[in-house]
Amino acid sequence: MTEYQSLFLGEAGELFASGYDRLLPAEESDSLDAEAVAELFRILHTIKGSSGGVDFNNLSRYAHSLENLLSYLRDGKVGYKSGMASFLVDSLDSMQQILDKESQDTLDSADFETKIAVMEKRVAEFLALPSSTPAPVSAPKPVPTTSNDGFILFDPADIAKFEAAQETTKLDDHYDHPVSDDGMIDAASLAIYEAMSAGNETIVADPTPIEEIRKSTASSGNIQMASIRVDLDKIDLLLNRVGELVITNAMLDRFAEKLQNHHDKNILREQLAQLERHIRDLQDAVMSVRMVPMEQIYAKLPKIVRDLAKKLGKQVRLVHSGDSVEIDKMMIEGLNDPLMHIIRNAIDHGLEPPKEREESGKAPAGLITVTAAQENGQIIININDDGRGINVERVVQKAIENRTISHEMAAKLSDEEKLNLVFNAGLSTVGEISDISGRGVGMDVVRSNISKLGGLVRLSSTPRRGTRISIVLPLTLAILDGLNVFVGDQRYILPLSAVVESLQPGPKVIKSNGDGSRKILMLRERFIPIIEMHRLFAIEPKYAQIEDGILIVVRAGEERFALFVDSFGAQQQVVVKSLEKNFRRVRGIGGAMVQGDGTVALILDPLGIIDKEREMILAQEAYL
Repeated sequence: MTEYQSLFLGEAGELFASGYDRLLPAEESDSLDAEAVAELFRILHTIKGSSGGVDFNNLSRYAHSLENLLSYLRDGKVGYKSGMASFLVDSLDSMQQILDKESQDTLDSADFETKIAVMEKRVAEFLALPSSTPAPVSAPKPVPTTSNDGFILFDPADIAKFEAAQETTKLDDHYDHPVSDDGMIDAASLAIYEAMSAGNETIVADPTPIEEIRKSTASSGNIQMASIRVDLDKIDLLLNRVGELVITNAMLDRFAEKLQNHHDKNILREQLAQLERHIRDLQDAVMSVRMVPMEQIYAKLPKIVRDLAKKLGKQVRLVHSGDSVEIDKMMIEGLNDPLMHIIRNAIDHGLEPPKEREESGKAPAGLITVTAAQENGQIIININDDGRGINVERVVQKAIENRTISHEMAAKLSDEEKLNLVFNAGLSTVGEISDISGRGVGMDVVRSNISKLGGLVRLSSTPRRGTRISIVLPLTLAILDGLNVFVGDQRYILPLSAVVESLQPGPKVIKSNGDGSRKILMLRERFIPIIEMHRLFAIEPKYAQIEDGILIVVRAGEERFALFVDSFGAQQQVVVKSLEKNFRRVRGIGGAMVQGDGTVALILDPLGIIDKEREMILAQEAYL
C-alpha cells in the first residue's frame, strides 16, 4: 500500500463517521433536510475523487454511482422517498466493506459487481417512485446589481466561485471534475494533484472553498493547513526522547549531590531545577498532542447500536455525554473493544424486547447512557442500561457448574463478589449460543483489556431496573506523577492519583478480622483492609510490625485499602515503560521506569494488587 493510500484510509474513516452522523438521525425520522443532503453529497464526492486519486477505483466507481442519487436530491430534481436514509446507511456499509477488501487486495470482482448492481437498481427505483416529501427548494442565485456610477456589482462569493472555476482548468486533465456545481473544490483533490506533481504528502478530505485555501496561501504561495496528521509512532518517539531528558536530569541531580563545593552545588541545583521545569513543560506539550476527545470513541456507538437493535428486533435509545473529555490516543484502541462488548451485552442481555418492556410498565425503547468525566487525575466512564438487570443467583449457579467456585465458597461470597463472577472466563448465563453472545467470551475480555490500560472495572445491577458498569482509567499511559515507596531493599512507584493519605498507625487503630488472619485499619469510623506489601511480593521487610511502618491509603474506583510499607520518599514525574512488552505481565505491577542511576523501579498497579490479594485469600480459604 502506498503512503497516499494509507493517508486516504485515515481520512475515509472520518468521512464515513460523518456520513453516519448525518444518516442515523435521518433514518429514525425517515427524512433528509437540504443541509444533510448537501453534506452527504460532499462526503460522497470527496470519497469518490480521493479514492480514484489513490487507485481505489472500485470504491470510486461505487461512490460515483451513489453520488447520482444525492445529486438529484441536492439539485431538487427529486424529493425524499421513504426508506432512502436506511438505504444510504446500508450503502455506506457496503462502501466500507469494499474499501477494506480493496485496500487489502482481497476484493472479489464478481461480489463487487453484484453489490454495485443491487445499489444502482435501488437508486433507479427511488428515482422512479413518487416523492414522499417535496423536493428541496434551492437557494435563489444572487443577482448582480448596478450602482449609480454605471458599474456592475457582484457578490464577493460569486467572484470567488468564478476564480475557483478557473482553477479547475489546471486539474481537469489529471482528475475527475474536482469542482462541484456550487463552485467548491475538494481540498483532497487539490492535495492529491499537488502530491503527484510536487511530492506533497498531505491529503485533506474535507471539501473546502478554494477562496479559503487562497487566503491561507496569500503570504507564502504554499498551502498551509491549520492542522496536520502525524503518525503516533513519531509522537511516541518524541516522548521517549523527553523521557531520556528526564533520566539525564536525574543523573545530573545525583552528580550535584556529590559536589563538595557548596557554592557550585547550589548554582548547579538551581539550574537543574530550571531545566526540570522546562522538561515538564515539554512533556505536557507532547502529551497534549496525544490527547483526543471522547467523541472519537462515541462516533462509532450509534451505528453499532442501530445494527444490533435492528438484528435483535429491539428498540434502543443511546445517550452520551462528556464528548469533550480528553483521553490518551493510545488508549482508544484498547478501550474500543471493551466498550463494544459492554454495549452489545447491554442490548442483547440487558434490554428486554419492546412487548416485554411495555408489560412491565417501561417504555418500549430501552435506554443506554454512556457518560465520561475527568476526576482526581482519572477518566471515569459509566455505561448504564434500564433493562432487566443481572440474575445473581443464576451467575453463581453457572460459576459452580463451571467449577469456578465451590458451594462452600459461594456461601461466603458477598453480593458484590457474586456479581463480579461474570468477569470469569467462560461464564455465560445465556442458554442459546448465537453470533452475538453465549460463548462465554466478553466480560472477562473487558476486565483483562481495561486492566492492561492500568484501569479497573466495577459492576452494579438491580433486578428489573438495569445494570451499571464503571470503567476507571488513568489520564495517560505514558507519564504519571508517582510517590516513591520502599519495602525492604526494593523501591516502587505508587501512582499519586491513587493516593488518599498516609499515616503511621498506633495500635488502637489496627484491628483483626474474626479468625485473626487479616489486619484492618479503623480510620474515622471506617474499616479499611490492610495489604502487607512484603507478604504480597515475598520480600524481607525492614519492619514486620504494622505500627513500626507506614500505611498509605489508596483508592481504586470506589474501594479503599491501606498498603503497609516500610517508608515513602519524594514525589516525582515518571515516564512509563511497558513491562509486558519488554518482559512479561506481572500481577500488581503496571509498568516500570528507568531511574537516574540507570536501574529500574517498578510501578504499582492498585487494581492488580487488590486482585492479587483476593486471589491469595481465596486460595488460602480453599486450602483450609
